[in-house]
Amino acid sequence: MNTTGFPAAQCHADEHAAVLRSVHEVQEILRNGGSGQVARDLANALANWFPGHADYMDAALAQWLIKRSHGGAPVVLRRRLEPSDAPLPPSVG
Repeated sequence: MNTTGFPAAQCHADEHAAVLRSVHEVQEILRNGGSGQVARDLANALANWFPGHADYMDAALAQWLIKRSHGGAPVVLRRRLEPSDAPLPPSVG
């Protein structure tokens, strides 16, 4: 990120660092005999955090990297299309 001049590199790196600090804190709690519930809570928090991080932070980074290396935006592939997201058929008229 830093070598490409990504504008949000520090913010992105800070977010990853915060997650790693949380993981290390949970490891320490568990090493000291803490309840496994703290690990489950972290897993739930990560499950809630990650989609937004991927959709915004990682997508912005991917777009930046592709634009810098190829001059365009990346192709986005989605595994599943929700009915509410499906394109509407053209009007017949």
